[in-house]
Amino acid sequence: MTRRERLEAKIEKRQEWAAGRQRKAAAAFAVGDPYRGDHAFNTQPGHIPERARVIRAEDRGREHANMAAHHESKAAGLEAQLDRSVFSDDADAIEKLEQRIAEHEAQRDRMKQVNALFRKNDGAGLLALGIDIEQLRAQLGAKGAYWGDKPHLPYELTNLGARIRDDRQRIKTIQERQRRSDLAAANGGVSIEGETWVRVTFAEKPAPKILDALRVAGFRWGGGSWVGERAKLPENLCGST
Repeated sequence: MTRRERLEAKIEKRQEWAAGRQRKAAAAFAVGDPYRGDHAFNTQPGHIPERARVIRAEDRGREHANMAAHHESKAAGLEAQLDRSVFSDDADAIEKLEQRIAEHEAQRDRMKQVNALFRKNDGAGLLALGIDIEQLRAQLGAKGAYWGDKPHLPYELTNLGARIRDDRQRIKTIQERQRRSDLAAANGGVSIEGETWVRVTFAEKPAPKILDALRVAGFRWGGGSWVGERAKLPENLCGST
């Protein structure tokens, strides 16, 4: 199961929990339906067992409704994360990362262009980009002196550059991970690379006993492979995939 699939399963589970709580809330609130608008029942002084039962049911209903809203909020947050995230095990991860790099590069180039035109007081050039120089000056003035003499501060460009570098590095990491996986498939299901310290990669998830043996031998999972000492390699790795 991929990371995206696991996240989708979490969303589905939250939605199921929310639906269950909503049903319980509806059932609890329904207890008081016969007495809606019954002024005598609702205002008569003293302890009335039936009214107390209705009040308890309504309290439970509110509790279930609040929990339903909580699960719905969590599901919405996970869905937003799913929409904006690129997971390394996505089938189209590299294409998505390349697209994001191109978008960030275009955004950075536009910021640099806006700064240059603003510094030159080139109102026509800014207008060609859809920016009114007088409105821009007013906006910058409203933000205070901290903004200095240009619309986009150095940290904005630096942050975009860092995101671009991170995504380029992720592409290299994904490509290397795919290389090791392809090598494992070509080698009969597993590849072992390295000398004293080795990286063990499986083409498919191995049997639980193999994973247990690797853990016992001190191997640690990371980057799509198991890393540990060659001297502690469990036997028969190839035959156990």
